[in-house]
Amino acid sequence: MPRPTISSRKHFRWIPDEPGEPTSTIVLTSHTSHYVDVRIYKDQYRTAQDGNKDGNALEWAFAGKSQTTQASMNDGVSKPQHSVWEHWIDSKSDNPSADEGDMWPQANGDVLERGTQKHPVTGLECEYEERWADLDVEVVGNEKTRISVVLKIENSDKRTRGLVVRVGSWCQGILQVGDKITIERWQWTNSGWIRIVRIGDGILPCDATFIDRTFMEEINRQRGDLWKVVESFCW
Repeated sequence: MPRPTISSRKHFRWIPDEPGEPTSTIVLTSHTSHYVDVRIYKDQYRTAQDGNKDGNALEWAFAGKSQTTQASMNDGVSKPQHSVWEHWIDSKSDNPSADEGDMWPQANGDVLERGTQKHPVTGLECEYEERWADLDVEVVGNEKTRISVVLKIENSDKRTRGLVVRVGSWCQGILQVGDKITIERWQWTNSGWIRIVRIGDGILPCDATFIDRTFMEEINRQRGDLWKVVESFCW
């Protein structure tokens, strides 16, 4: 299994448009390929820090598991690495489909992701391109190793799904209860853990990932609902 990663998007474009980046987009992916992808409009970032209950700072957030097929050579034809992201939770849809793209490594270590998606204006399938850079995974505070933690909740009777992923000095969570979405993003700083994004009014146990969890199998949060520790990985 791959090591956990922190991916920051550097640009997005609909081909053949020019590339740009209107959002702060971070994707945290765990050792077992659980991920949380949060995209906040840069010009609304301050409201997301202060608590944006109506969600207009949020461009998109989704979470689930990803699968990757490594690059290969077949009969002299090179095939790039191909990744598929299951949208177990999606801030835009109750019945989301997975998205997928080909991954092209760049000389500087960045990765270009290329695929097709439905264009929000035309409604037609359109080619897109995203450029990603991996951030360093750091040891924080008094911890002795790099840490990845995944918390998960599912309660069909209450129409509840949630996923929290922490990788090193970053943590993100998304919770869906009925039609309501709650998003958080945390980052370790010299002052400790700081919540830098909060959208919605639900309860996310991001702070539970900041404590040594190796002895725990499950934690109890969210008004008696059970968040389970599905990964606690150190390296």
